Amino acid sequence: MATPARRRMTTAVAVVVASVVVTTGLPATSAAAAADTLSWKPCATTAKDWPDKNDTRSECAMLAVPVDYADPGGRTMKVAVSRIKAADAGKRRGVLVLSPGGPGVVNIDAPLGFAGKGLAALAADHDLIGFDPRGVGYSDKVECPDQPYPELPPTASRKEWGRAAFDHQAEFNARCAALDPVFTRQLTTANIARDVDSLRAALGESKISFYGTSFGTAVGANYRSLFDGRVHRMWLDSVMPPVLDHAAVSAASDAIHEKRFEEFLPWVAGRDHEYHFGTTPDAVRRTIFELRDRLDREPKVVDGTTVLDRAWVTALLGGEPNSWAAVAADLATVREGGVPRSARPVGGAVGGAVGGAVGAFGFEHGHGGANYLQYSAIMCNDGTGGRDFDQVWADHEARMRAYPGTGGGAQLGVWCANWPWQAQQWKPVRGSSPLQLSGHTYEYETPYEWAVATRDAIGGTLLTVKDAVHGSLPALPCAAKAVDFFRTGRTTGGSCPGVR
Repeated sequence: MATPARRRMTTAVAVVVASVVVTTGLPATSAAAAADTLSWKPCATTAKDWPDKNDTRSECAMLAVPVDYADPGGRTMKVAVSRIKAADAGKRRGVLVLSPGGPGVVNIDAPLGFAGKGLAALAADHDLIGFDPRGVGYSDKVECPDQPYPELPPTASRKEWGRAAFDHQAEFNARCAALDPVFTRQLTTANIARDVDSLRAALGESKISFYGTSFGTAVGANYRSLFDGRVHRMWLDSVMPPVLDHAAVSAASDAIHEKRFEEFLPWVAGRDHEYHFGTTPDAVRRTIFELRDRLDREPKVVDGTTVLDRAWVTALLGGEPNSWAAVAADLATVREGGVPRSARPVGGAVGGAVGGAVGAFGFEHGHGGANYLQYSAIMCNDGTGGRDFDQVWADHEARMRAYPGTGGGAQLGVWCANWPWQAQQWKPVRGSSPLQLSGHTYEYETPYEWAVATRDAIGGTLLTVKDAVHGSLPALPCAAKAVDFFRTGRTTGGSCPGVR
């Protein structure tokens, strides 16, 4: 668990798009002409740490792929895959590949969870396919634990905190990338998409359907751009941007928080009898900014470990309506000299063992949890910006000016600090295969504007979900639209109600 200081200076958005466009060279195969070449075994008895040891449906296998698709005869690696066969073999329509998110997290158990959600009807007539992307989970990877976070006095300046966060990440990036630079350089979203196509070929399928959420939408968009003719149907929910620019990603997040902050102001003004911040939105804004400026000049230290300063105030602003009462109460408590609930220190050490080594991988070793090197590699091999501290700080300050309430937030995008390679961004390609996107009007993680931009870049039809909940489609009544899409190919525009 990170310290409060580290949490407030690290990025909150796990986003990435693709890099170099190189075709896989694998021939398109048909289900009639090619058989499944994978060696399937029950996941519950094969994969250490499988989440359900009573699971009798999931099967697991290892897929061999090139580390570098530009050198298909060179070094190879293994990607862990899973499937749950269609419940009704007589009505089987093909395979549905699931890519629920990331980077850096295990995905192989996606079919197990998917089969129990609002899209579960698709398990009757589709083989559900999951996989751990290269660099994470049961797939080949490099394990590289974090170093302890540097000690700074609680009253250190914002820029001192930022510099410490940048330098800490730069040390991690240099040490961990050097463990296996050839492998780490090939951790890209485009290569994950190529791995999906290798999986398609190994399954003996001429085409696949694909359902992606969050980072999984970047995998899907890359796959369709590279292999449009091998897509049967694709749905992307909570959509990534068509390209990854770290400064633009942070600005998009700040813009949404600023809008929420402006909605927060009249709510507080209407409760002046309770919070005493003013009876108009302008008066509330002025009172909050005066409090923040005072804490910027004179930070308040709690128990010697937690600091109430400008960053603390900014981090509170711009939240969802269900947080407003707690935020207003905490701000009022600090204004009156008290200690707010949100400032109480959280225990826990930073990182794990010091050092770093190429880790054991495979089903017999367990999935190993989150992989922070894979996260950084995807973010930085594919994304521009974030490599130079002066530029990162200048972008941070510019966002503070552009969005006076929440700009700059408590976040500083340092994941690519001194990353050793330049980004090779994905260039989106418009396709003709059936594509449906769904964006969520108010969510922070993948702003709705990204869904619009991706739709404009690669095509498809956009459904607007009226909520702020990331990836909520399977929990909504309009999940029926996705079931219909995968069975008929009918896309749908307009909107549907979301989580209330």
